[in-house]
Amino acid sequence: MTSDEARHAIIDAINYAAYRETDSSLYDSDKNRLWGCEHYISGRWVVKPSPWAEGDFEEKVAALLGIANVLNRSVPSFVAAQELLDGEDSELGRAIRRAKR
Repeated sequence: MTSDEARHAIIDAINYAAYRETDSSLYDSDKNRLWGCEHYISGRWVVKPSPWAEGDFEEKVAALLGIANVLNRSVPSFVAAQELLDGEDSELGRAIRRAKR
């Protein structure tokens, strides 16, 4: 698994958890923040700020990742994706470490 594949898997799982638990999926800006650069461009019209971007973004994402971990506990590749990115000094790496606490 490449680091890009790992990022996609984790961000997709976080996005699913966000929508499943709150009916508010991640915005492209949230996903790009987790990716570390401009990667997601859906063309989705943004009318109001993302509910995830306000306050402690990493804490919110870590909580969503905790939910995603429960939902994907039987998916070995999801665990491997997190192990691959765990040591990164990035928003996603810090969220992964925070979710483990």
